[in-house]
Amino acid sequence: MKNLIYEINENKDYVINLRRYFHENPELSWKEVNTSKRIQKELDEMGIPYEIVKDIGVIGHIKGKGEGKRLGIRADIDALPVKEETGLSFASKNEGVMHACGHDAHISILLGTAKILNDLKDEFNGEILIIFQPAEEYIQDSGAKYLSQVPEIKSLDRIIGLHIWGDIDSGSASLNEGPIMASADTFDIYIKGISGHGASPNKAIDPIIAGSMVVNALQTIVSRENDPLEPQVISVTAFNSGNSKNVIPENAHLEGTTRSFNNDLRSKYKSEMQRVLEGVAITTRTKIELDYHDGTPATVNEKESTEMGIEVAKEVFKDGFIEDYPQLMGGEDFAKYLLNIPGCFLLLGGAGKKGKIAQHNEKFDIDEDALKLGVEYFVKYAIKYLK
Repeated sequence: MKNLIYEINENKDYVINLRRYFHENPELSWKEVNTSKRIQKELDEMGIPYEIVKDIGVIGHIKGKGEGKRLGIRADIDALPVKEETGLSFASKNEGVMHACGHDAHISILLGTAKILNDLKDEFNGEILIIFQPAEEYIQDSGAKYLSQVPEIKSLDRIIGLHIWGDIDSGSASLNEGPIMASADTFDIYIKGISGHGASPNKAIDPIIAGSMVVNALQTIVSRENDPLEPQVISVTAFNSGNSKNVIPENAHLEGTTRSFNNDLRSKYKSEMQRVLEGVAITTRTKIELDYHDGTPATVNEKESTEMGIEVAKEVFKDGFIEDYPQLMGGEDFAKYLLNIPGCFLLLGGAGKKGKIAQHNEKFDIDEDALKLGVEYFVKYAIKYLK
């Protein structure tokens, strides 16, 4: 294992330089063309065969010395529509686009992992799929929606991933069994009434009144139908209607999101909301349409996968391993793989000298020393699982 640590340290600069390249050249969801080309270039130089999925996604194949289990390791590759304000020498060159969630770190960690595992392929059996997935940030049409259904991925025996996390100190990491991140769906609600003069509301059908009732009525699902011990969120985050002080408008448009750690509970949101909206429509004489968008399920770490991951993480992070990190209401589309494949998702500490900076912030940055720990975790997990 000393040789393994030596090789990880030898590749540290390679991984850091890649991270800086990807950070400087971020691309939005489903537009990661040059990012994908650079990943392909690196795999070509390693001699790792790969295939392209959905024009941008890349799946590399590392085959061991004999038949055995098949492990997937996934990284997301897209950036966010954020104007960077880090002051880094390798800050984004694409105006208004930034790797503000750490996916640049994920790509470089996985490429570093691939390089080492490819050198060690005579030391394990089975096959490793190196999965570079586009469009994690695009909730309504995320990359995992498609890659999780690719037959060779869907038939994996296990899949693992990680997310660098700005609220955890570098040198630390967290991995827990069960739900760790919430589902993240979105919705649009369209309300149609009849416009009229503000002074004669009886001659109109007011969509604003109906919309106000919708906002309140949806909360009865949370407060009166849901088990209070089961976290649940239904948030209306936008309400648009009208543009005049004395005209009752014809239409209103509401937008929002739902969250839950329970995928069975999540599956009921659409029908529950539809029932509530039908009641409001009858009461207010409006026509109300719900357009519900399935985003990501809750991220639920499978028991055996997580137990092995914890063993590896305790070896890698030692006293920096966090036993019980709070569940996160943010969503992660890695969950779509976990619906079909046993697996687990680790939170890798990334906070350094600049302190803890939240993901999606224009000043988000990481401690690059965390990158080699991510590589070490992936490599050791793969060897432990396949050897």
